[in-house]
Amino acid sequence: MHWATVDPFLLDDPFWQHKMGMPVANKQFLEALLQYGECSSYRFFVEDTAASERLFQYFQKYHADKPVDVQPAASLPFALQKRRADVFHNGDFTYSMPYLIEWRNGLEAGRRFPVTGVTHSLDTVSLYAKFIHLLLARPKPYDAIVCTSRCAVQMLEQAFQEIRTRFREHFSATLPEPPRLVHIPLGIPERIQPFPSRKAARETLGIPQDPVVVLSLGRLSPRAKMDLSPLLEGFFWLCRVLDQGGGPKVLLILAGAGRKDNVRLVWDIIQALGLGETVRVLPNVSEEVKDTLYAAADIFCSMVDNYQETFGLTLLEAMGAGLPIVASDFNGYRDLVLHGATGFLIPTYASSSPEPWEALAGLLSPSIVRFYRAQKVAFDVKEWIQALHTLICEGDLRRYFAEKARCRAQEFQWDRVIRAYRELWVDLVSHARQEARRTMDNVRSTVLTPSMNKIFSHYPSMALNDATLVGLGPMGAVFLTRGHPSLAYVELEPFLRQDVLHALARRVSQKDMTVEELKRWGVENTHIDSCVAVLHLDWLIKHGVLAPQKNANALLRACR
Repeated sequence: MHWATVDPFLLDDPFWQHKMGMPVANKQFLEALLQYGECSSYRFFVEDTAASERLFQYFQKYHADKPVDVQPAASLPFALQKRRADVFHNGDFTYSMPYLIEWRNGLEAGRRFPVTGVTHSLDTVSLYAKFIHLLLARPKPYDAIVCTSRCAVQMLEQAFQEIRTRFREHFSATLPEPPRLVHIPLGIPERIQPFPSRKAARETLGIPQDPVVVLSLGRLSPRAKMDLSPLLEGFFWLCRVLDQGGGPKVLLILAGAGRKDNVRLVWDIIQALGLGETVRVLPNVSEEVKDTLYAAADIFCSMVDNYQETFGLTLLEAMGAGLPIVASDFNGYRDLVLHGATGFLIPTYASSSPEPWEALAGLLSPSIVRFYRAQKVAFDVKEWIQALHTLICEGDLRRYFAEKARCRAQEFQWDRVIRAYRELWVDLVSHARQEARRTMDNVRSTVLTPSMNKIFSHYPSMALNDATLVGLGPMGAVFLTRGHPSLAYVELEPFLRQDVLHALARRVSQKDMTVEELKRWGVENTHIDSCVAVLHLDWLIKHGVLAPQKNANALLRACR
């Protein structure tokens, strides 16, 4: 199978690469794909030449033995003419997938390929607009959205149904069916180095050996992940119950990425509740420190309340470290935690009353809308306190859950996840090839991508066409003697050949020719594609080597 993508799967920002769910998951997917994918080739079509060079260097450093090819995305039409791709996969289905599908649909049926993409956050208005774009792109039955949770499958089913219903009601329009929705979870990598011992981890972090440590790891932001105030308020009462009942000492660690203002807000809540001695805040920890935190903890707690959350990668990581889980029964979390076996899922409640800001969601910042919506989501504080109290006080149960959690995490190893992807891709490729045998339709009209030549035709003084007569320009003679430097930006280097530029210039120096004649001559004599021939002509005209013969065009128009 020849695998391809228009997604680099890596962020250029080293800070957020390791601190946000989507970049972490995408990088892990990429590493796992190259390790377990068993594809004949991996082709990356990324933003520009600079991005392709950076990604190429990454692969040279870490995966030099893999059949990886990296090119600028602009080379995609020419690259696929030389070698087809069996499937295109993207790390997020809302970015490039609609446009890739629309472009793919314009290819001959025999050259078409499945397009797949993954869900991450699904809750913003701008993403909802992307859902509409995806339907307008006319996806095929062999395209698929990989949903990382069952809740994501159900959400997209309902979203696409609502969109199609509203288009039918408001515009009497029937939109195409959405792509196939498939549930494949995220994964965790196989550990090469074991976690440090609990004793060593606590010594590294400066944590006493005796308290039961509860770890909560996630972005420290009530707008982007979870509102920690109910958790801290509940922890205040939990500490009182433990003190009154002579229970074990307990320490809560709040760790994760966060801006200074968000970290300060968390500290303000801690101080207001008088929890300074029993709560630690560790913002923006490194990957190494994160592993040390997992090793030092006894219980992992994540009470997410934000619709931004789709899966819950930190829960998998914690389970892989052998931690029992106490988590909100929310979205993807319920796919991961086995209630009463690997931890406890705490019931959540959401108000169904209308949101006063819902109609303004497209005008407000996505983060503030997320904050307001999360304020309408609550978890059962009483059950949360009882669950934590049980795990804190019952060491045997804690250890039993820990072992079950570790075993549960093994089911989400990346080798298994990649195997599920491969099975999906094989099935989609089979369906795509069956369609190619049934039909040879070639739909080139687009909805999402504008026809620049039509809607901007009035911008230039003159729009060149196949009938335009071209002669030598003011720099033509100098160019032919090679006294004129052949300047070309790095983005054009993959498409421009110096021998073709000079061959076309020499041909025009013998006699003026129309654009159509030059294209045909270039294809026949220099063995380039017609579109590539036009790129060469455009360069020659831009740099004054060739020039349209205006008088001849005026005469041609007068004769029509």
